[in-house]
Amino acid sequence: MRLGLAALALSTVSVPAFAQASPPAQGADEDAAEIVVTAQKRAQGLQDVAASVTALGANALASIGRQDVTALAGQVPSLQVNQYSPTITIFNLRGVSQNDFADSQEAPIAFYADEVYVSALGAISGQTFDLQRVEVLRGPQGTLFGRNATGGLIQIVSAKPTRELEGFMTVTVGSYGQVATEGAISGPLGERVRGRLSFTTNHHGGYIDNRIGADLGNSKFYGFRGQLAFDVGDDGELTLKAQYLRNDQERSGGLYSHVAARPNADGLGVALGRTEDFYGTGPGADPFGFVEPDDDPFTGSYDRIGSFDRTVASVSARYVHRFGDIELTSITDYQSLDKRYGEDTDMSPNGIFNFDTSQNLNQFSQELRLAQQADRFNWLAGAYYLSIRSDNAYLITSPLQILPRQDYGGRLSTDNWSIFGQFEYKLTDTLSGVIGGRYSNDVKTYDFFHQTDLVPDFAFNKGTNPDLARQTFRDWSGRLELHYKPNRDVLIYGGVNRGTKSGGFGTQAFTPINPATLPFRSEVLTSYEMGAKLTLFDRTTNLNASVFHYDYDSYQAFSIIALSQFITNNPAEVTGAEFELVTRPLRGLTLQVFGTVLDTKVRGIVLPGGRVADRVLPQAPDVSIGWMGRYEFDAGPGRLALQTDWKYDSAQFFSTFNAPIDRERARVVGNARIEYRLTSGIELAVFANNILDRRYRIYNLDLSGPLGLSNQAFARPRWLGASVSYRFQ
Repeated sequence: MRLGLAALALSTVSVPAFAQASPPAQGADEDAAEIVVTAQKRAQGLQDVAASVTALGANALASIGRQDVTALAGQVPSLQVNQYSPTITIFNLRGVSQNDFADSQEAPIAFYADEVYVSALGAISGQTFDLQRVEVLRGPQGTLFGRNATGGLIQIVSAKPTRELEGFMTVTVGSYGQVATEGAISGPLGERVRGRLSFTTNHHGGYIDNRIGADLGNSKFYGFRGQLAFDVGDDGELTLKAQYLRNDQERSGGLYSHVAARPNADGLGVALGRTEDFYGTGPGADPFGFVEPDDDPFTGSYDRIGSFDRTVASVSARYVHRFGDIELTSITDYQSLDKRYGEDTDMSPNGIFNFDTSQNLNQFSQELRLAQQADRFNWLAGAYYLSIRSDNAYLITSPLQILPRQDYGGRLSTDNWSIFGQFEYKLTDTLSGVIGGRYSNDVKTYDFFHQTDLVPDFAFNKGTNPDLARQTFRDWSGRLELHYKPNRDVLIYGGVNRGTKSGGFGTQAFTPINPATLPFRSEVLTSYEMGAKLTLFDRTTNLNASVFHYDYDSYQAFSIIALSQFITNNPAEVTGAEFELVTRPLRGLTLQVFGTVLDTKVRGIVLPGGRVADRVLPQAPDVSIGWMGRYEFDAGPGRLALQTDWKYDSAQFFSTFNAPIDRERARVVGNARIEYRLTSGIELAVFANNILDRRYRIYNLDLSGPLGLSNQAFARPRWLGASVSYRFQ
């Protein structure tokens, strides 16, 4: 049935995902040029990129709220975002993700900021301010972007220093006492020097009402970005960037809603009914006698106040030099992350289980590449180096001493180098071929320790386990495609892409630990994809679609067993189709519709009860459909814009086990916004996010076996607000 729908989607549209152009600026022609993207590490019009790419420009980002990266899921086909706390952001594209929340892990959906890889999942949130655009690339991107882009990548592109003076300032007030700001000033500092200074802040109270203490879910965040651009001679440009992000001791750790649960015959969680006394501690109660008195997920009783404290700093230098039609690019980057996180895992007034983590990460990367664009061919070749040192510590405590104290963690060292290249040749006036490849050498060294009640009981390092604690992963990625472009309004493409995600090490919380279960292998995803992009009806409409099949070798499946985190390698596959339609049938009117159909399977999952079963991939709804409408028109001395967007996701699971308690039912979520722009540069707006106040989960952690409960993380409730902006140039 689902494969039939996939075929129907392609045949109906007659052709992958279209990138949404941002709404036209004030006074701009509605047929303005489309967004220019760098998805192939060169500037191209979005409809000229032979790949499934969605791009949102600055105006489109402003209309959904730049500071909230999770809002992208409502605008992009095949995208799900899991950010149940600022401590970790996990993207899912076409069913591809990994939900391991250990700080040392990297994701198969890579995150890039101005062409720089951000390895730490805890460093992503807060970076989406003063942007030029966001690019979402679906499918393996390992050839040009490297390892850990198995399922695709998210790339944010900062607004750059300008040669003319310009700037903006936005102040937003909203629910729960929110006061947020965003702004930038940019312009010349000399004849050959330009600068840009950007900032953002977000403060609001907690949206989870704690009956016995301070409310949870507040925000105390601010960030700054400074850039300098220098003309170097007549053919070179150097851009220096520094960025600083700070979450100042927020109460945003453990934003969970409590539910009592019991394991079924497979050891998988099932929520207890209100009258079910499974543990003999009372109707609907967990093993320790606690039961939530109501069904409100935003009200709880937490004896410990969750905490989150984070500092992210980075500096980078990007130098571009042109030697005739050959361009040299050098990108040097350094990042540091210092993070502290704590939560009340049992979500009750009983001191049963508290979980704390800390991470100190330093990352350095260097990329060098050469590229040339000619009439009949384009080529690119380069080399890349990455070094990561991540010190991670985890602590489990039980004030009631129901569980012994667990201290564990250590250092994960990663050193990666790779060489890559891609060549595109125009075989005829309408047919082009692309071949590309990347060879990567990834060396990871793990120094892991474990203590129970402060007594060392396990060590894993090069001294104790020399054959396991140091792993070398030699992987290659490849790309082979054909592009057919009979005219500027039609592009049809097809090909095979091979992407890899490096192997690594798991993090286990309780002894005994089998050292052989800590390492896991690299995963390899081979993608077969066909698609097309059409520009129709006097260039007022873009219609794109694609069909794809993923063969997964050694998919890194994440699971929780007896409170410990495990990653196993299992075969998997994904088959699907997606389409996107954007049309401007009338002046001022923009309509968008997109949809995805997925059929996923991961094989050979060993369930907690011992049975082996095939499962669907987590956060991979069978059907997703989104739609957006925006209408702008003149009104008095300004221009009024009305916008609404909605998304339907069918039921999905949050874990590879597909536990009954991990199943989230289908939902429809919508937002609305009204803007009024004056010719003076002032803009007024009011908005409602999650306008129907849908109560739906974005994550669930099944702890029914060891603790008799489950951590449920819900999306934020309805959020109302208003903003005023001033832009000058």
